[in-house]
Amino acid sequence: MTDEQAVRGAVDRWIAVLNAMLNGDPAPLATLYSHADDTYYMGAEGTYRIGWEALYNDWQAQAAKSTGGTVSAVNVHVMVSGDMAMAAHFTRGKVRMPDGTMNENNVRETSVFRKENGQWRMIGHHADGIAYWEKAFDD
Repeated sequence: MTDEQAVRGAVDRWIAVLNAMLNGDPAPLATLYSHADDTYYMGAEGTYRIGWEALYNDWQAQAAKSTGGTVSAVNVHVMVSGDMAMAAHFTRGKVRMPDGTMNENNVRETSVFRKENGQWRMIGHHADGIAYWEKAFDD
């Protein structure tokens, strides 16, 4: 397997992590994310956490509030350089709101990975909501 294929697999695992969190389970994040102090997480809801402990605490709080949903990645773009890699993609799906209705979820995401002990671990993640004007420029 090439490094690019392995990073694409890590993106697939990220989507599995997101789906688990949306359904109340934060634990899968611990198998993908590096536990190093230099990791970071910038969530679509506006959070900014540095270091494994801070970001995992945030992730656990998000999972505790989650009420269901499912997402998938589209238009995945991967770049690999040595032991570092970056992946950018859209994450789309539906998320259950506190009132029980399903809300469309459209997010842009960029993840940074580092090869640690032969495994691609996420060391950074940034997500933001897609602006309302996306459809005006979508081809």
